[in-house]
Amino acid sequence: MTLYFDHLVHQVQSPENSRVFLNKRNIHTVNGGQHTMWGTYNTLSYFGLNYIEQIAIYDRDLFEQAAKLPYSLHYTFKNDKERYGFSRIALRTNNIEEQGARLHAMGLEVYGPDACSRTRPDGSVVEWKLLHFGKPGLPIDFPFLIEWAEEDEKRYLQLKESGAIDTNHTITMESVQFFVKDVQTMVALWQEVLELPEPQQHAQFTSLQLPNIRLDFYEKAAASTMTLGHLKEGPFGVTLKDANRAKETLIFPAAFYWVNR
Repeated sequence: MTLYFDHLVHQVQSPENSRVFLNKRNIHTVNGGQHTMWGTYNTLSYFGLNYIEQIAIYDRDLFEQAAKLPYSLHYTFKNDKERYGFSRIALRTNNIEEQGARLHAMGLEVYGPDACSRTRPDGSVVEWKLLHFGKPGLPIDFPFLIEWAEEDEKRYLQLKESGAIDTNHTITMESVQFFVKDVQTMVALWQEVLELPEPQQHAQFTSLQLPNIRLDFYEKAAASTMTLGHLKEGPFGVTLKDANRAKETLIFPAAFYWVNR
């Protein structure tokens, strides 16, 4: 039951301002729409089917209700004192019910799958299912799982036709960087729970390989050389690759977009 990387969540104050900032720096970003059941809205930066979601709250009451669901994106953001920056990753599956049963059998707390939707700016609706799971006391939450209503090929064509995916851009996502205080323990746990291959040891980090992206885990000494300091455990950076552009770093609060790092 292979899991694929789907998206990285970036909590921001203003998705509109983030879209302007990123587009000026040639990171193609479009308006996403509203999650009317959660009181949030977003903009989206696609790299094929992988993407970064810049998300914010538009309805406080709806958000507060959504934040009551354990291990949900909103639950994490609320518990993190609504800190801006990279927050969670989502992994894509085609068998979300079976994944839920497997995770429950491992002794994890499982919520869902739940049917979800978002209204696009053109009024069309995109639908998916979400599964949240976790274990109390962990320093960072596991990824949450997503199953889209449409198959990948059809969804890619729809995103390309709508302009969300710009095929003139050659930029891709290579890896997401995490800071954790105990790399060995965290990597072993994620490897087991997500059924991933053996981790790879690098000079400054340990990585886990998904079929379509790499997850890099840094301890404080190595991570501090890459950031402005004040690290909190969790994702803090994303590495993008584009052979047609120069090296560049785009800096947000607690979120670094590294191009050709």
